[in-house]
Amino acid sequence: MRKLLFIILLLTLLVGSSSAQQGVYIPAGGTVWLSGSTNVGIFSDMTNNGILGSNPNTIFYFLSKLWTNGNGSTLPDESADGVSGTGGIFLFSGANTGLQKVFGGYSLTARMGTSFPNLEVNNVAGLLLDDLSDLKIRNNLQFTNGHIYLNGWNLQVGEKTPGTITGYNDKKFVVNGTGFAGGALYRAGINDAANKVVFPVGTADDSYSPAAILLTGATDVFGVHTYDSVYTVAAGGTAYTDSFVNKTWNIRRIDNTGGDAAIILQHMDVSELPAYAASRDSSFITHFTGGVWDNVPFIPANPLAGTLTTSPMSEPATMHIRNFTGLGASEYFTKTILVASLKPAMFLSFEAYRIAPVMVQLDWTTSREISNAVFEVERRYEREETFTTIATVPTKAINGNSNVPLSYTYQDLNDYDDWTYYRIKAIGRNGKVVYSEIRAVPPFVQIKVYPNPNNGKFKVTIRGLRGSLLMQLRDTWSQVMRQYDIKSDTDVSMSDLPSGAYFLVIYHKDTMKVAYTCKVIVVQ
Repeated sequence: MRKLLFIILLLTLLVGSSSAQQGVYIPAGGTVWLSGSTNVGIFSDMTNNGILGSNPNTIFYFLSKLWTNGNGSTLPDESADGVSGTGGIFLFSGANTGLQKVFGGYSLTARMGTSFPNLEVNNVAGLLLDDLSDLKIRNNLQFTNGHIYLNGWNLQVGEKTPGTITGYNDKKFVVNGTGFAGGALYRAGINDAANKVVFPVGTADDSYSPAAILLTGATDVFGVHTYDSVYTVAAGGTAYTDSFVNKTWNIRRIDNTGGDAAIILQHMDVSELPAYAASRDSSFITHFTGGVWDNVPFIPANPLAGTLTTSPMSEPATMHIRNFTGLGASEYFTKTILVASLKPAMFLSFEAYRIAPVMVQLDWTTSREISNAVFEVERRYEREETFTTIATVPTKAINGNSNVPLSYTYQDLNDYDDWTYYRIKAIGRNGKVVYSEIRAVPPFVQIKVYPNPNNGKFKVTIRGLRGSLLMQLRDTWSQVMRQYDIKSDTDVSMSDLPSGAYFLVIYHKDTMKVAYTCKVIVVQ
């Protein structure tokens, strides 16, 4: 019976056209109907200018490259009006075809045209919306393998309700592109009864950034388009380089019927900019309104692990929710952190060391600064209990903001005969402070090498030691010729050295930082 149906189908498809057609063709006025539990496979391109109907439990396997719905074509289901029933499944499978294309024959703007009852994507190369046409699916969109690429056009799921989207996760979803312009994924009939409606979208194959909407007090058709970067004026201006997730969500609505909306946004953690990642627990959804990204006095809801998926995520994701009233036809959202939680500086490195018996040099580098005002240099001697501010160093960051490394140096007059401790305090314009790590500097150690030059016999005198040292004598190939552990003031005699040049290197043993170097010349 199925074989007979397939033969009848092909005969019907190929009859009724006076011009030669490539692939399978249903002419205008032609009708083909899939009934019962029919499974049909098409291995060449498909053009439908007529009627291709389907009943529940039928599957239309499309295994070629291009499906085209022409003007006036329909894909009715078993219902009286042809669009309110269940219909069959149109399964796009491309194991041997690569990327498939579909010209949907629908116009979101006119809200007219052809629509599929159900569509399944089972093609790792994906399904691309062909130019100059949107795509509409009345009931269910199933992701089995691969993505749907909007290619600048729109995809609507649902007729009078949001329909269903199944099988999606961070490897199978709707890809709308990286730019702020382009198509969106729309869901119809969003209202109280629909509960949470998910929009599984992302900017690229590996950049899943879904959204979800709960609307109360109204019914509307919503669309979601996400893009990379966060701009000062939402869809233009300068891109922010810190303190945000590197994603913006443009949420659109067609009927603009009002109501209260709970917006849920999810991002992959790898898309977080550095300052945001450091303060994720203080992050929230920000809305572009009144020409600026808004702020909140407190976190509306704590961020949670992402759950906008139908199967476990392959990489960590974070999800936020925020409630809004009276959203317009096109609104922009992203994620940022509370201003009060911003640290004025992120220290990349901090070192402190003696450069002379009475001088200590401090070097520090920041990887980024946000509204930073000044650095304070703090010092504590060994026998003191608290740090004391000894100097202030202004920030080099323009207006206190920088996302590139900036280096600073300060020299402290210090002849203290015991250990000294230093730290750097960054103070933001908002009063926020952050400290560097603490660095310990030993007292000055007096080291004498004599005679130098010598005849292979010389002495090293060490005085004022407050910690263990490691002393090495190295040849010009940096091979260690002699090595000594020094734990207190001492005299070390060396002899029986052949002619040549040597380097005496002394390290602080606990840190292995160089405390002293000297070139020793032996002449026989």
